[in-house]
Amino acid sequence: MKEGFSMKKALISLLVLSCLLLTAPVNESSYADSQKNVPVSQNTKLTQEQAKELLVKYNNEVDYIYQGNASDFEALKAKNLNGYVFLPDADGDIGYFVNENTSEIYYFHPSGYLELVNQQQNNK
Repeated sequence: MKEGFSMKKALISLLVLSCLLLTAPVNESSYADSQKNVPVSQNTKLTQEQAKELLVKYNNEVDYIYQGNASDFEALKAKNLNGYVFLPDADGDIGYFVNENTSEIYYFHPSGYLELVNQQQNNK
């Protein structure tokens, strides 16, 4: 009977200690130094130069001529998009819109035509 009583005391003591450890403030039981935390990634917007570099990576066989940003085109402004418009130095009237927030490339025409480049490639 005394052994059972000792076992109960041991279990209760263990339970109390466990609860104390679990309720201790994190900064006292953690080895992490909050002063030295470094962000893993930052969301940054593309610059005009970075957008052009992205287009060159997509197709380096033509040069791209900057035409303006999204606020210069009613079709893009109406869709609340931000980014840059370029025309390829080639025959045709379809340009490219590069979204500065997502780095996505779209075929673009000021009339309102806007199609994600990858979608058209996937349909072929």
